[in-house]
Amino acid sequence: MNRATSLFSGHLFLAPLVLAVISVMALGDTVSAQTQSPQQVLAAMEKCREQVISQLSFGDKMKMRAAMDAIQDDPRFVAANNAVKNAPTPEAQIGARKALAKVKLDLIAQKDPSLKPVVEKIRAAQATVLE
Repeated sequence: MNRATSLFSGHLFLAPLVLAVISVMALGDTVSAQTQSPQQVLAAMEKCREQVISQLSFGDKMKMRAAMDAIQDDPRFVAANNAVKNAPTPEAQIGARKALAKVKLDLIAQKDPSLKPVVEKIRAAQATVLE
């Protein structure tokens, strides 16, 4: 499989980046994350991932992939990712995913400053729903 095919097959390459992004518009009747059960919030996070990814330009997708590749071994990323994997409850997993998203966005902005507008767009989406 060539690199372009592997990067974009299923848009999974950005899945970890945007797990915590929930769009009220995309969720229809959903008012906020606080009014949902933890299972509903996790399902909404999954549903919105594809919508957020689809809005990125090809160039931004390539830059994001490169930045994500560059942060995979960062101790902060590894620790946050492990916290998601080891979360004992759905509530804990939501908190861990929020923390993971913040760490990823911080690291991506550090690795590639040209991605700061994308990072800020994601932060804004998170702030409107996940506070």
